[in-house]
Amino acid sequence: MDLRRLKHFEALYRLRSFARAADETGVTQSALSRSLQKLEAELGTRLFDRSTHFVQPTESGARLVPLAQDVIAAAAALNDEAERLKRPVSGVVRVGAGPYPMQPLVSESVAAFAAQYPGVRVTVTGGRSEVLLQGLLDRELDLVVCDMSKFEDSAFAHDIMVQGLPSEPLALVFRADHPAAAAERPDTTLYPWALPPPSPASAPNFARALRGRLAAGTFPDYQLDSTEACLEVARGGVCITVAPLSLARRACASGDLVWRPLPRSSRTNDGVHVLRRRTQPVAVRAFVDLLKATAKALAG
Repeated sequence: MDLRRLKHFEALYRLRSFARAADETGVTQSALSRSLQKLEAELGTRLFDRSTHFVQPTESGARLVPLAQDVIAAAAALNDEAERLKRPVSGVVRVGAGPYPMQPLVSESVAAFAAQYPGVRVTVTGGRSEVLLQGLLDRELDLVVCDMSKFEDSAFAHDIMVQGLPSEPLALVFRADHPAAAAERPDTTLYPWALPPPSPASAPNFARALRGRLAAGTFPDYQLDSTEACLEVARGGVCITVAPLSLARRACASGDLVWRPLPRSSRTNDGVHVLRRRTQPVAVRAFVDLLKATAKALAG
């Protein structure tokens, strides 16, 4: 049974006017009349006695209108509840984050999510991408934000689906009084590096000598799982490091660190990794949407 026809029937019963009922339901009077005729044919009974001067419900119409009103109210309640289901109000979103997306991408997304959905708990686990992806496979995490090349080279590829995020430029960072600060484009092979574990996609962006060290397993000089930790080591005065441009600018705002641009090819390569064939809760989908919006804003 067509819900629209029931609404037309209920409006005409209540208003006793084709003109007013048509106006309320947003149809023409002729369309309203045709709708009622089809409903009467479907029900097998006449619902109104009508002429050019009056509209009077029949006995059948009077008996059926309460039932029609119940159906209309139930349909409205169903729609309202469906709309509420689209907005997360409880639950947990379990996020895994690699070093570069951890700050500011994931941290800003968590802050925005907390403001919009205060009833939903969020946990963030950092670490190596291969460990996080295994946690995703074991259903310990709902999503992982990390370099997509880590996923592409893993044994998890057939079980995981990835959505690429807008990329952000990377910047070279070191102390303001570091010898590299004297050069517009410093020779990065001359100094020790503090970095998270480099991704397979990043290797071509290093100088040839550094690529050789990377292949030999002797680079970087100081390997940490956090870009913030790398920035702290750089503040010590010896090492240089790399950070997403938005994070580099913030870290350099106090003046003890400075940043230099890297080649245009040096950019983040992050994506949102989720399990294939797993229906994501509404809270997880909402968090992913916020991640995409935050990544777009950071990428400029």
